[in-house]
Amino acid sequence: MKLKKGLYLMLIDNDRHIRESLKVFFEAGQTNFLIFKTAEEGLNALKYQNVNVVISDYFLPDMDGVSFLKQAAQIQPDVTRILMATITSDDLEQEILAEGIDRFIEKPLTVATLDTVINELETLNFSNRIRR
Repeated sequence: MKLKKGLYLMLIDNDRHIRESLKVFFEAGQTNFLIFKTAEEGLNALKYQNVNVVISDYFLPDMDGVSFLKQAAQIQPDVTRILMATITSDDLEQEILAEGIDRFIEKPLTVATLDTVINELETLNFSNRIRR
């Protein structure tokens, strides 16, 4: 795993298997990892916990992932936002672009894919902060 030490990740996914698998993976490293089942739980945590990356499934029990990520950015404007979904459509792609979501990952999710995407986004965000 190449993720930066001290990185704070948040995952919102109603699939228990995904939550448990990623929890085991990230706990083995130096990454701080918050896991929630619902958008409401995640939004509440974002009010009190600074997070670098928020990863959300599209299908959540209380709202869709795009709406959640939009609200997450209102609470923490600099957070990197990643959306995951099993089904894509032109409408979803347009919604992702319109909301400025940083990356889309198609499920089934692999740890290697997630690791690569987060590192690419963190490197890009670090470079952009230096240029400002």
